Amino acid sequence: MEYSTSSLINSFQPKEKHTTLFNHQISARIRLATELDVPNLHKLVTQMAEYHGLSQIFTTTETSLYNNLFKSPNPPFHSPTALILEISPNPFPQTNHTTTTNFVPIIKNNYNFDNLEILDHELETYRSKFNGHGHDNSNNCNVYVAGHVLVYPSYNGFFEKPGLFLDQMFVRKCYRGMKFGKLLFSAVAMQAEKMGMGMVDWLVADWNEETINFYEKMGAHYIPEYRLCKLYGDQLQAFGKKSD
Repeated sequence: MEYSTSSLINSFQPKEKHTTLFNHQISARIRLATELDVPNLHKLVTQMAEYHGLSQIFTTTETSLYNNLFKSPNPPFHSPTALILEISPNPFPQTNHTTTTNFVPIIKNNYNFDNLEILDHELETYRSKFNGHGHDNSNNCNVYVAGHVLVYPSYNGFFEKPGLFLDQMFVRKCYRGMKFGKLLFSAVAMQAEKMGMGMVDWLVADWNEETINFYEKMGAHYIPEYRLCKLYGDQLQAFGKKSD
């Protein structure tokens, strides 16, 4: 089915303040995060902590995100790096050239969801400020942030080549089940392959069987015998002071 520009705009109809309904079509873009994304990124990370029951140890601030993601002298993917998932009722312009960051935005225009209505009660709070040139554009033509991934370089002595560690992947609840998570993961995998890396690693909660099955169908090797250990906070300081 063909859609005119007017029908795409009309498919994006506000129902009440901060609540918007997508009908029929939605477009998606994955791009590198910029400093302008820090407030939205912090909200996403906060929601992810709540989803995993980690709010009691959550200490991330907008300032810490900015310092850790954007003050490194190393280029993206050679230091902690965030990718942003944006959605819009209108198609995104295609990008056909390699940017100075060596990451080309991934664009999927005009997903058709004739039988699915998307109700986003937080839409306006997630309006994107990115205008394609790194400048603030708070009235950004109906472009909104729907998710993110956070990665950093990793190395495993058992493998010949280094890789990327996928620390976080999160899609806001009202946009789940639309293959956006797979799109985010594919962006990371394609970047690792493009950079000549040998692997992508990540953790998954052992209670999340649906996600484990998804990863296994994708070809991932799940290792249930290994458990994550962390030493942090007061315990880290205390152990670091021990001399014996």
